[in-house]
Amino acid sequence: MKRLLLLLFIMMLLPAELFSSRIQAHADVSALAASYNTDVNYIAYATEVEDQSQTNYCWAYMADAVLESYLMKAGIAPNADFSEWDMVRQLTSGPYAFSDLYSGGSYRQALAYWTRGTMYGPSLELHSSPTDYYVSETAELGRYHRDSAADKQTYIQKIKNLVVKYGAAGVSVFFTAQDRRQTTRDGAYYYPQELSPGVNHGVTVVGWDDNFAPQWFYNSLTTPQQPRNKGAFLVKNSWGKYDASSIGGNTGYYWISYDNYFQDAFSVTQVTERSKLYDRVYETDYRGFYDFSYGNSYSQTYQLGSGAQYLTGISTYVREGASYRIYLNGQELTQTGGTMAQSGYHTFQLPNPVSVYGTIELRVDVSGNEEAVPMASAADSHQADGNKVCLKAFTRYQSGSTNPGTFWNPGTVWTPDTSWNTGAAAIVTGVTLSPQECTIEQGSSRLFTARVLGNGNPPQRINWQISGSSSRNTWISENGTLYAGSDEMSDVLYVYANSYADPGHSASARVEVVKSQKPAGSGTNTPANGTGTNINGSDSSGSKGTGVSTGVSGGTQGSSGNGTAEDVSENTQEEDSGIVQTGEADKGLYTVWEDGTVQYSKCKAKNRTSISIPANVRLDGQEYEVSVLGQGAFRNHKKAKTVTVGINVTQIEEGVFAGCSQLKKIKIKSEQVEYMGEDAFDGIHAKAVIYVPHSCLKEYRAMVRETGNTKVKVKAYD
Repeated sequence: MKRLLLLLFIMMLLPAELFSSRIQAHADVSALAASYNTDVNYIAYATEVEDQSQTNYCWAYMADAVLESYLMKAGIAPNADFSEWDMVRQLTSGPYAFSDLYSGGSYRQALAYWTRGTMYGPSLELHSSPTDYYVSETAELGRYHRDSAADKQTYIQKIKNLVVKYGAAGVSVFFTAQDRRQTTRDGAYYYPQELSPGVNHGVTVVGWDDNFAPQWFYNSLTTPQQPRNKGAFLVKNSWGKYDASSIGGNTGYYWISYDNYFQDAFSVTQVTERSKLYDRVYETDYRGFYDFSYGNSYSQTYQLGSGAQYLTGISTYVREGASYRIYLNGQELTQTGGTMAQSGYHTFQLPNPVSVYGTIELRVDVSGNEEAVPMASAADSHQADGNKVCLKAFTRYQSGSTNPGTFWNPGTVWTPDTSWNTGAAAIVTGVTLSPQECTIEQGSSRLFTARVLGNGNPPQRINWQISGSSSRNTWISENGTLYAGSDEMSDVLYVYANSYADPGHSASARVEVVKSQKPAGSGTNTPANGTGTNINGSDSSGSKGTGVSTGVSGGTQGSSGNGTAEDVSENTQEEDSGIVQTGEADKGLYTVWEDGTVQYSKCKAKNRTSISIPANVRLDGQEYEVSVLGQGAFRNHKKAKTVTVGINVTQIEEGVFAGCSQLKKIKIKSEQVEYMGEDAFDGIHAKAVIYVPHSCLKEYRAMVRETGNTKVKVKAYD
């Protein structure tokens, strides 16, 4: 406690500018749903399944799959397909080859290939030449203690966060191709953690299901033969799409039980352009990273060539929670360093490059970890390369030079701000998107809203994208309005909101397409090029409401901008298709949809101070479960002081309680809430408290915060 108080006191004394440039924000951990990206027919951020054949190069296929997923999620290269054989060839030949990769490797070898020299790096299958991509940062989880259930659960949670933030996560497991029929049932694989001899195979995690039942697994080789706990990761494998043991026998995907042993999970977290980062790389760690050794200071001296240059960046391997100070010829580079949010490869790019010539000495001092010296790997990947450390220097020529490398650049690659004459830019830490799951009817529209989070007023400009569409008439506007063509035949679309300033941070939404019940040509869908109004919008997650989407200016997919929505004061759901019934019960207006969803659409008890949304409602003699609180259902209810939400509610839509200025107590009895819309609690009483089930406290509190209300108290009730 004394150390903490001292740290807080020092932080108060530091100038704001220095503090923000020295300390990096820790990775944000969002509330995660019980399932994510689980439909093998519509996996977001995943390229085609490949076949490693009879080789030991699963690590190369896994690593490339992770990089490809990152580039898709970041909006940099949606169809990148990298060559695993080019990676293997370059790592097993030449003066800096590994001598033992024929027996297997890990993502560390792939990272060495991605980051060394000028003429190396990921090459496309089609062109067989290096691209301009430089993997500048990764997140690496290492290992957990097998005998600690808490460590295991934390590890699983961290893998999920990597998948959500960066598109996918590579992980090593024990999984033998020869035994897959004995250890797998209908694509569900299980091998007890306590019996696992280690790891021998790399796979790519793309999703999960916390409720995946143990009985779906069966291993005839072990005891126990089924997991004790529910839950599984969905993984992309590299044994070919038509692997008979995979899900469906023709997908190449597997479910892997949480009760398996996992190791060395990692994600690519940032990519930049080689040609903008450097003309020259000075390095001794050609084979990448071996392991950390004891010590908290390390250095490397380089003799520069070609006269005066600009030092543009420095890279090394860092430890989560440790603080780094970097020195050039004994002088601290104050524009680099700081406390690390995550372990992994890290490139410190200098906003203001430094003129250097002759001999330079780089030194890194680390506090907060006594085992912080990153040793370089030898030709035998199981040994360190003498005393060589992983510490690269990147330089640009001062005038009249171009990068001597030849690259194929498939598109515009985002790079951090490296303006040589500007100060530190705002830092983007995340993007929120609302709704994250919804439905849309053919021939109608749906507005999405996104918010860029960060420090120093990050730009709010959004690059909108969609995938999975089968119709040329389906597109998304620059303000985030999705238009589904009347001929859209895909069942699921994905909407991506990418920060324009930092596409490494983005959010995604899954949109189910509902086939229209209207005759062709009916409705008021906005044309692809022009302006118009659509009042038949559908709100999130299967519930359908009304809204107005206005002011679109064009139909270019992936254009930039932010959207806003204007709510109409009264629901006009009876005009929408898909409604089975509407009715009133106890001063509440309810809507029943053809898919069985029942929505509490509007509170008509304007004078009540205490209101309850029931678990079930009887309409015309039939009883229904109430599962959705509709958009703006209590908006501007000036007398409501207490609201109780029933046990069957799964979704709380946008602006449900907005403007309820006297509302002091909201009790959510349901343990099934999966979604809370933007501004759901906007403008409620300043001293309001939201009471939730104890089992859901952490998840619901995070969901409330994501609606935009950062001050309301969220407490558990017994």
